[in-house]
Amino acid sequence: MAISANPSTNPVRAGASPDHRGWTGGRITALVAGSVLALISLALLAGGAAATWVTNTQRDAAGYLTTGTHSFSTSSYALISSKTDLGNSSYDSGFLGTVRIRVTPASPQTPVFVGIARTAAVSQFLAGVSYDEVTNFAKGTTVHHSGAGAPASSPAAAGIWTAQSSGTGTQTVTWKTAPGTWTVVVMNTTASPGLAVTADAGVTLPDLVWIAVGCLAGGGLLAVVAGGLILIPIRRAGAS
Repeated sequence: MAISANPSTNPVRAGASPDHRGWTGGRITALVAGSVLALISLALLAGGAAATWVTNTQRDAAGYLTTGTHSFSTSSYALISSKTDLGNSSYDSGFLGTVRIRVTPASPQTPVFVGIARTAAVSQFLAGVSYDEVTNFAKGTTVHHSGAGAPASSPAAAGIWTAQSSGTGTQTVTWKTAPGTWTVVVMNTTASPGLAVTADAGVTLPDLVWIAVGCLAGGGLLAVVAGGLILIPIRRAGAS
């Protein structure tokens, strides 16, 4: 006697192909690709949001993106920045634009000198001289370099500076970035030891509005694509 199959126990739904049930290779691939695109989308959206925040809140009236003001002091002859390497002659100064350094002595009547020069020239000028190097501007961290003698001349007479300013009150140095390795130096104008100042740094950058728009638009588009690649395989696998 023939036994008929019970449709309720058949694991394959009517009209469904065994090759298209559950999590097929194609659906798994789509899910993985969608997950990767979702992560990229989040990164672009975060970058766009950051660019928007910087553009709207961190630029001052002159267009500089500026750090907070930090205090530095030393009993040695100079405060210098860590060297800044802007690469070789292929460097494009159009991105960074202009750097601005503002230094205010703790004592308003004490004249200070601020200069920017190539690192090699600064090293030669301060050879054998004690000075402090600012290694973390935001935290005010410095490293002391020992020396036995005083500078051979006042900083203004050294003749090594690409940009410089000196006097009482706040001293501002602006400098158009250029290829090479550079160092900022702050000293008393008389090259005497002992220095206490506050300082901030700023730089002009290209308008970030279009960067923000591009990141947000790209992130939104990828989010839509990623959503399709994730949701469609899940729904089809569940319906199989």
